[in-house]
Amino acid sequence: MPSAPRSRFPRRLGAACLLIAALALAGCLRNPSVSDEAWKTLESSIQKEFDLLVKEFDQLDSQGDMELCQPVQFAVARFAVYQAVEERRGADMAQLARFIQRARRALSFPQQALRGKQCVDSDGDGLTDLEEARVHKTNSNKADTDGDGLSDGDEVRRHRTNPLKFDTDGDLLGDGEEALFYKTSPLHADSDGDGYPDGLEVFKGTDPRDPCSFPAGEEANRLPGPYTQCRPKPAGAPQPLKKFVPAPASPQKPPAGGSALPAPGPSVR
Repeated sequence: MPSAPRSRFPRRLGAACLLIAALALAGCLRNPSVSDEAWKTLESSIQKEFDLLVKEFDQLDSQGDMELCQPVQFAVARFAVYQAVEERRGADMAQLARFIQRARRALSFPQQALRGKQCVDSDGDGLTDLEEARVHKTNSNKADTDGDGLSDGDEVRRHRTNPLKFDTDGDLLGDGEEALFYKTSPLHADSDGDGYPDGLEVFKGTDPRDPCSFPAGEEANRLPGPYTQCRPKPAGAPQPLKKFVPAPASPQKPPAGGSALPAPGPSVR
C-alpha cells in the first residue's frame, strides 16, 4: 500500500500567505474539486500559526524589552493579539487569518524599533528607557535620578560618573558642583593631587585645582600620597577660587517706637 502523500504546505506559513490561501479556499468551498484533505491541511496550518503568534507574544511580553523600547507600539500589538484570541472561537479560517495578519503587522513595528535601537527616551536625558531599566537602573521618568545637577545621560556618556550617586568620588561635592561650577574632577576626590579633598578645599577657601593652594592646619585630613609637586603659577594666572559664605544675620531689636526694618539706603538717580 503506497504511503500517503506529504502535505505541500510548509510547517510555518506567513500570515499573508495563509490569508490568501484561506480566502481562496473559502471562495471554493462549494467547488467539489477542493478536497477535504487540502482544507484540513490549511486549517491546521492556520491554527499552528495562531498558536505560534500567541506563544511568541507571551515571550516578548514577559521579557519586557520591547514594551520598554516602544510602549505605544507594543500596546497596539497587544490589542491586536488579544483581539485575535477573543475572536478565534467565532471566526472562520479566513477571518482568523486576517486577525493573525493584523497582529503580525502590528508586532513588526516595535520589533523593528528594538532591532534598530530606536527606543523612546521619556525623560529626555539622553538614555533610552530600555537602557535606564536594563543597564543603569535609573529612573526613566526623571532626567536626573540622583539629583546632583547632571542628567543621567551626561553622567553616563560624558562625565563617566555614577548616575545613582550624588557624589561619585566621595569628596563632599556633588557631581554637578564639580563638573559645572568648580571645574574639578567628579571622579577623583583630590583633583589637584595635593592630598586634600576637593570638598575640604572649597570649604576652607583654597583652590582645589592648584596643588600650591591647600588649607593650613588640616594635615590630619590629608589623603595618602604620593602628592603632586607644587609649581608656582606664572604671573597673570587666574586667582584661586573663593567660596562665598554669607555672614549669619544677627537679630535686631526695634528701637522704642521705631521699626525693626533697616533704614533705606541712599537712592541712585
